[in-house]
Amino acid sequence: MFQYRQGFYFIYIIITLFYVILLSRLPQNILNISVPLIVFSDPSMLGLFFIGGIIMLEKTQGIINCIIVTPLRVHEYILSKLISLTIIAVLAGFFITAITYGFSVNWLLLTLVITLTSVFFTLTGFLISANCSTLNQYFIKMIPWMLILIIPCFSILEFKYSYLFTVIPSVSLLKLLIGAFNGINLYLALILIIYMCVINYYFLLRVKKVFEEKILYGGQ
Repeated sequence: MFQYRQGFYFIYIIITLFYVILLSRLPQNILNISVPLIVFSDPSMLGLFFIGGIIMLEKTQGIINCIIVTPLRVHEYILSKLISLTIIAVLAGFFITAITYGFSVNWLLLTLVITLTSVFFTLTGFLISANCSTLNQYFIKMIPWMLILIIPCFSILEFKYSYLFTVIPSVSLLKLLIGAFNGINLYLALILIIYMCVINYYFLLRVKKVFEEKILYGGQ
């Protein structure tokens, strides 16, 4: 299991370095949009792709079943994944931003948004994995979720009624992230942050219930 985890993180490092190289070759005048998009995709990919792989491997190797006979509680297991992946996402986001864009960003907002984004997509990955038994099955079921969450992000192009898409969590997160680079109304930022905190908390409660019913005890 440790070797598999190392493999996941190695791939993630390679992809992050690829992002940095790609952004370094783009014109300076489009970095204020391209960098937020890349930073947004980084924790999204980490949370959605990697948590599924980790859960599937731990499930097939019987590691998750061991939780039943240990003092470790379900919410502690979930939080351990959230914290570890979020720390990696924040560090990667800082690295990409500092190297390709510089330091003229709202670092506090950037940290909050990367954290909220990582937590949201990681919890989404937990929910998808609940009904999967293999890694291939997870990736297949992940595709509709990706379409639902990513396609509405094109609403940042601001067409008629595009503001209605802000109710979709991924759109709210992307708007906040762009705001960290280009500025955002304080009240709008606060509303979106509170909204995402509520969404993530609901997802956390939902994941705990689903994890117990379908992954932990459902696998018995």
